Amino acid sequence: MKIETLAKKAQEAMNKKGATLTVDGKWGPLSEAAADAYEFKIEAISDSLSAPLVLEVPDHDLTRIIEPTFVIVNGSKFKDRGNYETPSGKFKGLTVHYTVSGRTSSTAKSMVEYLESQGFGCMVMDENGIIYIPRDFDVFKKWGYHSGVSKWKGLSNVSDHFAGMEICCWGKGSSIGPFRDVTVAQGYIVAGKYQQYTEAQEKSLINFILWAKSKNEEFDLDYVAGHDELRKEAGKLGDKQDPGGSLSMSMPAFRDLIKAKANELGI
Repeated sequence: MKIETLAKKAQEAMNKKGATLTVDGKWGPLSEAAADAYEFKIEAISDSLSAPLVLEVPDHDLTRIIEPTFVIVNGSKFKDRGNYETPSGKFKGLTVHYTVSGRTSSTAKSMVEYLESQGFGCMVMDENGIIYIPRDFDVFKKWGYHSGVSKWKGLSNVSDHFAGMEICCWGKGSSIGPFRDVTVAQGYIVAGKYQQYTEAQEKSLINFILWAKSKNEEFDLDYVAGHDELRKEAGKLGDKQDPGGSLSMSMPAFRDLIKAKANELGI
């Protein structure tokens, strides 16, 4: 790839984060100064992945909505189950999971492939908050089986209505930190030692939810639920533990947070 093309991609990325550069592929003093003020993560992308040339470190201030960074896992395709069973065909809610795995880009790619092999399907997020999906996967409409036996606000088998976000994390019982201890069971949260989600993962999850809400009127933020909550409501308390203590707050508190952020941003 030409250096000029790389420079243009970097200039476009910096403009998305507040710079006012001319996107001309010429790396002069203004581009150099802008680069000093912004962080970028450049990853080696294998032949089996398609991704933006510049993968930005997720924006952590959450004062605005940015389009999530999606990486396409080439050669993977989830089972075609049609669209969500909602009036718009778009998802109404979101199930928050963890993968019980490592966090790297390679792990996220492998998790998409594993979900495909099992007949499941949902988005997968790596440690940097980057989201992995198979080719030709419409994140708003193409649903996959991911929540199993589940119930929420009168809906059963919520995979028919909810998108899923698998967040790469070892979860409960992990031997790899950093850890969050839940010493006493808290409602639906099972007691135990959990590997924490990274800050980038939590910020990216919030940003994805707000971005999706701005694009999808069907999406109801009261229908953002943990896998553990959905199992409890289906009469199977403790059958699943994600996200449990891996999330830095309870799911009710998380719903309050995203609703407050949505109100602040006018969505």
